[in-house]
Order: sequence, then C-alpha cells, then structure tokens
Amino acid sequence: MKLRGADYIVRILEKLEAGHLFAYPGGAILPIYDALANTSLKCVLVRHEQAAAFAAQGYARTQAHKPGFCLATSGPGATNLVTGIADAYGDSVPMVAITGQVPSHLIGSDAFQETDITGICMPFTKKTWILKDLSKAEEIFREAYELSINGRPGPVLIDVPKDIQEQEFEVADDWEENFIKPFHHRFYNAHPEAIDKAVQLLSQAERPLIIAGHGILLSDAVEDFRRFVHKEHIPTISTIHGIGILPTDDPLYFSWLGMHGMKYANEAVQKADVIVAMGIRFDDRITGRLKDFAPNANIIHVDIDDSEGSKNVPTKVFLHSDIKTMLMEFPTTLTRSSHFRRQVWVDELKELRNHYPLKRRNHETFGTATACDILNKSIKGNVVVATDVGQHQMWAGQYLRKLGPFEFLTSGGLGSMGFGLPAAMGAQAAQPNKTVWCITGDGSFQMNLQEMITLVQERWNVKILLLDNNYLGMVRQWQEQFFDRNYSGVDMLNPDYGMLCESYGIKWAKAENAEDLKVAIREAELHDGPFLIHARVIKEDNVFPMVPPGASLSETLYYPE
Repeated sequence: MKLRGADYIVRILEKLEAGHLFAYPGGAILPIYDALANTSLKCVLVRHEQAAAFAAQGYARTQAHKPGFCLATSGPGATNLVTGIADAYGDSVPMVAITGQVPSHLIGSDAFQETDITGICMPFTKKTWILKDLSKAEEIFREAYELSINGRPGPVLIDVPKDIQEQEFEVADDWEENFIKPFHHRFYNAHPEAIDKAVQLLSQAERPLIIAGHGILLSDAVEDFRRFVHKEHIPTISTIHGIGILPTDDPLYFSWLGMHGMKYANEAVQKADVIVAMGIRFDDRITGRLKDFAPNANIIHVDIDDSEGSKNVPTKVFLHSDIKTMLMEFPTTLTRSSHFRRQVWVDELKELRNHYPLKRRNHETFGTATACDILNKSIKGNVVVATDVGQHQMWAGQYLRKLGPFEFLTSGGLGSMGFGLPAAMGAQAAQPNKTVWCITGDGSFQMNLQEMITLVQERWNVKILLLDNNYLGMVRQWQEQFFDRNYSGVDMLNPDYGMLCESYGIKWAKAENAEDLKVAIREAELHDGPFLIHARVIKEDNVFPMVPPGASLSETLYYPE
C-alpha cells in the first residue's frame, strides 16, 4: 500500500506508543500536523516550543525507560527547542525531538526558516538524523527511540524535510503487524577483578558511604537499591536528583549533598574512607573544590557510562554496568564485625546530623523556605513536584520530605529557569492520577508563564506555588555575599498575578503570611483544575547551608547567627 510520508511517520509514532506529543505547528511541519488530525496520539499545543521540550522532559522524568516526544517546525521553531534538549542531555533524560525542515532541494541555500538544527544539537544529543529517504524512516525512528532509553539515557533529534513528509511511499501491507517496538536492554560489563577489588575495599572499610544519584532512577532500580542499602547496612546520601530514592525518615539516609545540601552530608563525604557512587557524574555542585573532595576515601564508581570513570574524581574501582544489574550481581560484604563498625559510623553521622540539623522555620517570618515547609506539612502523598531554578529550588529540595522516586523534578545539570511549569504539565500528562505541584519564583515563572493557558486548554490539575520576592533571589544572594551587595539587574517589576490568572481563567489565591498559605493550599487541593497561589514572601533571604564558590565541602557554611 502507499502512504504519504507524514502519515507513515505518524503511524510509526503510534507503534512506538509515543502517547503525548508536546508540539507547535509551522510551515515545514504542516504535513505531519495534517496527519496528526487522525491519530490516537495526544498532540498538546504548547504556546512556546521551549515549553514543548521541557514538557516532554516532565513526561519522561516521572517514569523509567519511556522517552518524551516534542515536535516543532524549522528555523525558530527548532531553535526554540534547543534549551530543553540541552537540559535533557545535562540530566540524562530520554527524549525524542522531531523537527520539520525546509524541502531537501533548499537545504543549504539560506532558505526561509532554515537552520542546521542537526548541527546545532550535535554536541548535546546522543545522535541526530536528517530523514532523507522514507525507506529508512522506520529504522531511524526505532533507533532513535532505542538510543534515547538505553545506555545513558538522553535526547535524540530527527529532522524531516517537508518534501519527505509529502512524498508517497510504498510499504508492505503487513508492516505494522511486523513492527517491533524497541525495549530497554540491561547492560553489565564489570570486570570480575574490579568486583573483587570493590568487595575487598568495602569489607575493610571503617566508614563506607553510598552516594545515590539519578542513575538509580533511570535504571528503575529503586527497590533493588533499598534492599542493598539495608542488606549492607551502609549509610547513604544522595544528589538532589536522587531525592526520593530512599525515604527521608530511613535510618540510613542522611539527606543530599552539595552546594546547598546538608552540612552533615558534606561532612560525611569528607570523613568517609570508602565511597560507593552510584549513577552520579561528580559535577562541581556536589564536589566543591575538586582537589579536596573526599580526601580520605577510595572511590568505587558504578555507572553505565564508562566515560565517567575518573573524569572528575579519581576512581579506585570503576564498575561499568547498569545499576539494577550490578545490585543483583554484587556479593554481600556485611559480616558481624563490619556490621559493628558500620553501626558505629551510622551513630557518628546521627550525632553530626543532630549537631547540624535542617533549620526549623519560624512561621512568623514568611519566606520561601517557610512556604516550602508549610507545603511539606500539607502534602498527603501521591504527588509530583516540579521546581524552577533558584533559591526556591534549593529550599524545596531541603523541606519537601515526603517525596518518593520520580516525584521531584528539577533542572540540575543545565539549571534552566522556565523549566518548572512546562515540566509540571508533562508530569501531569504522564501521571493523571497524581497531584502535581509547580514550585516557582517570580523570575523563573515569567519565562514560560504563557503555558498557563495550555493548562486551561488541557484541563490539567496542576497547582502552582508562585514565590514572589520581587527579586532574582539566587543572583541577589550571590551579589550580597560575593559582590558587596551591588544589586545589579535583579530587581523585578512584576505584573498583577491575580489579574493575570483571571485573564487566563485560572482560579487563584493570595498568601501574605503562613495562615493565608495554609488556607490557600487547602483551597488549591480541593479545586478541580489549575490553581495558582501568589505567595508574597520577604525580599531578602539566603539559602543555607552553602558551599561558597571555589571552597571545599569541609568549608560548608552553616546558618549564620
């Protein structure tokens, strides 16, 4: 039978069970849009292509081994996807981006709305393709899907010239029956000698410590990891992306480390003699000054990406493996004597935590941290939280203590303001039975607030906690601490958010103190539909603990008097 290229591509996406496409139309993608009018796929009309890429991430981040899909036209449509694609690459999120392109004979001619999007995205995708031959379409889309979810997950991009979309193509009558959807492959390439060395190091350790990262979620290994931690009786900290891997009240969990992580978690790293790092990349936000990171520890690094071995931190043993498979293969190292040593170490960390606890918030002062603390007390479970980037992001990570795996979505590697609202949209699309909260600041929110109308159109039940201090708060904090309070370019003149909500048809409430916020949260949770809480918080407040730029984890600043 004959199919138009656009119809063939859409049928392939159906066979891949893409589910939702977060998309925006334009001239070079119109044939595919024409085909999408008769499809089982849900095509979500965002209001800016950047939001499409972030929403596709939110969709993928709430589950393992399923990519998000975004779609844009050529030229500015394609380039507007770039930040979201780079963000997905930074956080190893599987995503398939599809762009329209000018007709094949115009490529390279500086045609209207032509950009070399495959060239632009090559440094921060796993692979890019220009689909020049429809006979290769099924192979390319299958490979793109498979590549995005396997190995170290990440984004891929397929660019489709308009004439290819319009071509007629003859396919076998039974092609759909023979279509095999790609699946996730487990990977294990750890050398037996490396395993023996890791077992020896752990068996002899006095102060072993696990650092749990995003790779555990990406491997869908949470339950395996929890069993491993308790079977081995090893205290554990996480990265901010690892929030939820262990419950906050787990006796072996000592919160997350890094620039705004807990001081006791940072101290644990500096005191440890063996560190088992699982699914992390040792980025600068968790290591501080590299030469002074974990000065007493031998590092055992487990990761599916062998390029991470000793990339930033010298590794004593690198175990090249899918984390779930490694956890099933790794021998037991716990003995009666090592259990005693490890319990002494756990008790030492408990004392350290008691000495440097998370600050209790005084609800008399209505700041961002207080707002996050109040939201935490209101959460009943079965929620997803998507944050934007800035002070509120750090306080949300510190104070939201009831979140499970895949329930804390944040832009870590790229740190993209504007991430929160579209990521919350994608999360709600993927998890319609969960309550999704977007925690955002007035700076980040204004970067993609146009998506409020997408919430209305899709009838998504996203709740927005907008923390408004009329400042770019994190930049202002750095200017206070490191630039002698020279507040340059951080004062925000904000719109009337209440009138904005009313213009979009979104229910809202204002909160100017703790009691207001408690009432507003209850109202938001009872309302069936999107809801925004405009919280007017104090202008100047600083996030602590903090590792100053260029300092070591040992120099973590605790709360000033």
